[in-house]
Amino acid sequence: MLGDIKKLILNEWAADRASDDVTTQSVIGSNQRCEAAVIARESGVFCGEFVCTCFGEQLGEQVSVDCAVRDGDVIEAGTQLIRLEGNARLILGVERTLINFVSHLCGVATLTNSFVCAVSPFPTKILATRKTLPGLRAVQLIAVQAGGGYVHRRSLSDGILIKDNHLAFTDEQTALDKALRLHSPLHGVEIEVQSLTMLEKVLQNAPHVVMLDNMGPDDVQHAVKMINGRARVEVSGGVRLEDVRRLAELGVDYISVGQLTHSARSLNLSLDILKVLPCPES
Repeated sequence: MLGDIKKLILNEWAADRASDDVTTQSVIGSNQRCEAAVIARESGVFCGEFVCTCFGEQLGEQVSVDCAVRDGDVIEAGTQLIRLEGNARLILGVERTLINFVSHLCGVATLTNSFVCAVSPFPTKILATRKTLPGLRAVQLIAVQAGGGYVHRRSLSDGILIKDNHLAFTDEQTALDKALRLHSPLHGVEIEVQSLTMLEKVLQNAPHVVMLDNMGPDDVQHAVKMINGRARVEVSGGVRLEDVRRLAELGVDYISVGQLTHSARSLNLSLDILKVLPCPES
């Protein structure tokens, strides 16, 4: 997975054509050196250590890239997150790709953490879904974990989740019977329900997890009582930040939130030149 992430980052950098940066080549000498830093312009939660590692390995001896904070650290406006020192042309050449990745990942981690804090001190876990931006699933899920969240399923191979489109081909009892016979002992069986009537049918087959999909708080409260510990309870479907504490108080085990990955706002970061260094003697 880390190899795929590195390829993703380097492909994006290549798309910026830093080696053909006509502006920098016109203004800055090829041997010019500098110190620079990526600085937070607002508070949040950091994620991006692996991005720094990737650029550090790629730039080698020409530019040092040091991460001044760790994934999951709470950061304040003005914090220096990443320090760079070396060839000025290379530093300016990685600026946008570096910031694009790190600001997005910090945004995902920050939004996730706001949901995690909202359910504290209840044991309810905040889950990311597969509603990720194309190509960014692996890095976004790392950011969710940096923010204190968990991953529901990384792929369709991670566990059995029977949803409404599956039930278009069969009924709840038949689907659960088959799934409970065939599932790996390493994975549970989960089924999505949209009504209390459907929940009553599902509970006859003892799934490991019941997903309450797009139910209001009153129905969730009633459903938790009906389940009464016979299965773990997940709530999903349009969950907002202002909803999650009430849901946690009702005793649900998991809350899955698609917006953590498909709608997170990037954190405001910038790269500043801190010092222009003397050019090395030729």
